[in-house]
Amino acid sequence: MRKRYYAALAGLVVAAAGIGVPAAATAGEQQAENERKSCQRAFDRAVWEDMDSYNKRDEARYRAIIHQNMVTVGRKGNLYIGYAANVEPVVNEQFKLPYEWSMPWTVTHTVVENCSMGFAILDAYYKVPSQNVNRHYTISLTLVREHGKWQVIKDTVTDFVP
Repeated sequence: MRKRYYAALAGLVVAAAGIGVPAAATAGEQQAENERKSCQRAFDRAVWEDMDSYNKRDEARYRAIIHQNMVTVGRKGNLYIGYAANVEPVVNEQFKLPYEWSMPWTVTHTVVENCSMGFAILDAYYKVPSQNVNRHYTISLTLVREHGKWQVIKDTVTDFVP
């Protein structure tokens, strides 16, 4: 009788262990997937924040999304290194142009690594209707996440070549 009891008990323990391990792995995998999705949403929101603050000429929002060590490679190969070199010309010159301009954009590709860095490729147009300007660009934004906040650390603007 005792042997049957112990055998049955051992069977229950083995069965419970077999059922519990996959359930725990599934719960862990689900949590990791939820964290990955949350990170991706925060990254996507930061890319949107950069481009939206730029288009709306919102100096405070634009300043907040730019990393202190930002580097920009312009469409003609011009290089801007550091926060002031990247932000000041935008807010003091481009945001104050006496005519309307816009840069509509679409994200075509993103990669986020370990919720600490990522990049987005954008298809964008610089439009100035009053001057008949409609330039097509590919923009590559690299963002880093520090202290829970995503910021743009690198921006590369390239003329689109069909």
